[in-house]
Amino acid sequence: MRKILVLEANPKTVSKLRELGNEGFKIVFKKETVEKVDLAKYRDFEILSVFVFSKVDRRVIESLPNLKLIVTRSSGFDHIDIQAAGERGIVVSNVPGYGSMPVAEHVFALLLAVLRKVLKADSAVRASKWLSPELQGRLVNGKTFGVIGTGAIGESVARIAKAFGAKVIAYDVVKKPVLEAEGVLKYVSLEEVLEKSDIISLHIPLTNETYHMINRRSIAKMKKGAILINTSRGQIIDQEALVEALRTGKLAGAGLDVFEKEPPNPDDPTQA
Repeated sequence: MRKILVLEANPKTVSKLRELGNEGFKIVFKKETVEKVDLAKYRDFEILSVFVFSKVDRRVIESLPNLKLIVTRSSGFDHIDIQAAGERGIVVSNVPGYGSMPVAEHVFALLLAVLRKVLKADSAVRASKWLSPELQGRLVNGKTFGVIGTGAIGESVARIAKAFGAKVIAYDVVKKPVLEAEGVLKYVSLEEVLEKSDIISLHIPLTNETYHMINRRSIAKMKKGAILINTSRGQIIDQEALVEALRTGKLAGAGLDVFEKEPPNPDDPTQA
């Protein structure tokens, strides 16, 4: 009988997994993250299922000598030590399409809030100020929309941007020719996305190669007044460089669903 340890298990997770049945499996559900579980009790377990708040590092992997499979119930997998797992021949599985449409729609919630100056407008109305010229918004229509990463989420974002009437260009190390064939987007180099886009949306995993991909050098290549949206991982952006670009007016705005350090520190000026 294979043994599965499911961590960060909320009632919905438990219900869904039980619907699939457990014939031939022993499943243990724990609501805690891996850091708060006594792994010595599960040394003979072969499968570990986690969400994003469990850091499955080398210590965790070495604590489970029978481990054969690590499943993260998320698209991102930067909380798992892939190298340590590979050394042991452990398969790591994620959910690439997790939340693709909800996240894509959230991209446009953030983007429209920036373009239409929703927060400033809300504050102005509450202060009885009306139709201030500084609240004039901008359109998505007619803009060049850059998508970095065209996985499930990036593809959904590209299709929505196209529906808004934007010209969509994209960069990815793995291309989807069907998106070009359908006229959804055009693949270009990363340099061209940075240089030509009025709006840039990030949809890439956090790896050694993508850490601080958006930094002072890459921001310097962007259009003055461009807008940056990040719903992937906070550490893809050098936050100090981003704050500097916003303060100097190099970038007109940013919509962030993630921070480089989470939870944000209210005393850190780069996170204010």
